[in-house]
Amino acid sequence: MKNTIFQCVTAIICVVAISVTGMLGLNKIADAKLEAAKAVADAAAQSAGDVSSDATGDVSTDVPSGDVSTDVPSDAPATDDPSADAPATDAPATDAPATDAPAGNAGSTQAASNAPKTAAEITAYYNNAINKVVDSKAGFKKSRTTVMNNLEGGKLLEIDLVVKMVNDFLGVGTTQWDNKKGEQNNLSKASLTAADVTQASCADKNGVYTITMTLKDGNSSANGSGNSDNSPLKRSGLFVGKGDKKAFDYKNSENIHTAINGVDNTSAESAIEKVTGAKITAVIDSKTGKLTSLTVTWNWYVELTKVKYLVVSINQAKGNATTTVKLTNVQW
Repeated sequence: MKNTIFQCVTAIICVVAISVTGMLGLNKIADAKLEAAKAVADAAAQSAGDVSSDATGDVSTDVPSGDVSTDVPSDAPATDDPSADAPATDAPATDAPATDAPAGNAGSTQAASNAPKTAAEITAYYNNAINKVVDSKAGFKKSRTTVMNNLEGGKLLEIDLVVKMVNDFLGVGTTQWDNKKGEQNNLSKASLTAADVTQASCADKNGVYTITMTLKDGNSSANGSGNSDNSPLKRSGLFVGKGDKKAFDYKNSENIHTAINGVDNTSAESAIEKVTGAKITAVIDSKTGKLTSLTVTWNWYVELTKVKYLVVSINQAKGNATTTVKLTNVQW
């Protein structure tokens, strides 16, 4: 009877051991052991009869639990142990964020700005905003302030009428315009390029783009033979044009030469002008591309040769000034 019980217990232990290792995912070797153990158990049961009542208490007391784990690994090679491969196969939760990559990447994508970055992109975006104002004939308020820093004209400047004409034409002081919606008399189209700027940046904050640009210095000249102007300022959107018009924001050498020679008993042989330090600040709605405000500031120097008024003439007159133009309260 003891021999029979021993065989039954041994068979049951083998079944338990093989079942445990099978749960750990062993290969076909464990499956073969399981079949063999079942055969032994069946044979022992046939020879011993009903062993359930005799063997139940002996399994836990006669065989230590440690033997279950120590008997199996000797037959299974280390390379067949699937425990090392299980994390990759089961794809644990820690791998899920990397696969789905939603949280971090989605946040950075949403936070990414679509604001123009390069000088070419910024100038193009600026041009489009200015030209929308012109094409749609939006309403706006404009002010222009010119401060004369220095003016030299010899005896001519001793004539009050001459001083008044100069200040009036150059717009010394502050002049304001209220450009009604549906009208277009105080702004020109812009056509700046990356080659026109020394610095260009665009800040994006709360749905508003603030573009700042520093333009390259430029020169213009005019005489009886012709005119020239390479200043980027004339392409900035400031109100410009040919001929004598006091409303022009940027007056180049051609404007000044035409104005002087168009006044009775007044003339100038030539005019040259230098524009330096021109800076632009434009505030634009990032969703619509519509201009909200514009500020343009620049310094300019003018030199005239052989200037004459009535019977008074001088070989040279010159002066330098600073002008600031502001566009506000744009109404679409």
